[in-house]
Amino acid sequence: MPQYRIITVDAFTKVAFKGNQAAVVAVPSDSPIDDDTMQAIAAEMNISETAFITPLMLQGPDEFKQSRVFGLRWFTPTCEVKLCGHATLAAAHALKYELGSECEKVYFETASGQLIVYFGLDNSYSMTFPADPPAPMPINDDVKTIVAGILGEYKPSIQVEISPSLRYMVVYDPTKVGEDIVQLEPKLSPEVLAAGKRESIIGVIATAKSSGHDFCSRFFAPWCGINEDPVTGSAHTVLGPFWQEKLGKTSFNAYQCSKRGGEVGLQLECNDDKDVNISGWAVTIVSGTINV
Repeated sequence: MPQYRIITVDAFTKVAFKGNQAAVVAVPSDSPIDDDTMQAIAAEMNISETAFITPLMLQGPDEFKQSRVFGLRWFTPTCEVKLCGHATLAAAHALKYELGSECEKVYFETASGQLIVYFGLDNSYSMTFPADPPAPMPINDDVKTIVAGILGEYKPSIQVEISPSLRYMVVYDPTKVGEDIVQLEPKLSPEVLAAGKRESIIGVIATAKSSGHDFCSRFFAPWCGINEDPVTGSAHTVLGPFWQEKLGKTSFNAYQCSKRGGEVGLQLECNDDKDVNISGWAVTIVSGTINV
């Protein structure tokens, strides 16, 4: 029975049992795993994302140590996703501290293009992701149903936007502050789920200004098997441009205020690609092998 290295990492945190969990499976270039088995492993792990990394440029016993380019895929317990920030950070952490990477940065080839992660000090990492600026969303009955399910009500003063690439909906009530977002108790009813499917929504971000941080948020994605994701790096490719419009700045200290909670640093890059630099920390929780 084939065995693969598997590492569980808490991302966007300096301490264990905070931030967001991700499992990272190291897949040697000469021992690939098929899609169905990847999905089965992710379902078995039953955490928000499981990442699979494979060296692309080198082969042999030192390929994880010496390669700078890797294939990277992410699976929730129910489906593959296009982009995942915390599992990318976790993959970089696993490479550096568990698989012995000798590089200062790594390149991940993904469904969202090439992502670059720079290794910092003290378990810190900096990731370059494509920005996904949201735009106002036409309001219909389905949108009202989704907003009411997340915030408890719909009213015309609530700002609703949608990101074109990731299909993340942003809901912003200017009367709410960070503590209101912390206390949200979304009702993810069958009606809300059906409305989201009709609108091709992948997840909903509730956000507000926050004392001690530039803004806070929570992320709900029942449409891909995650009722609430604790800390969502990809959501900040949407939140960065959203809050740039409101605050008139390009650098942010953000906080995702789920029960586990996590700190996210953001820097919007002034380049043609409109990249977002996302920074954070990570901690190894479990390192072992999985039988497939």
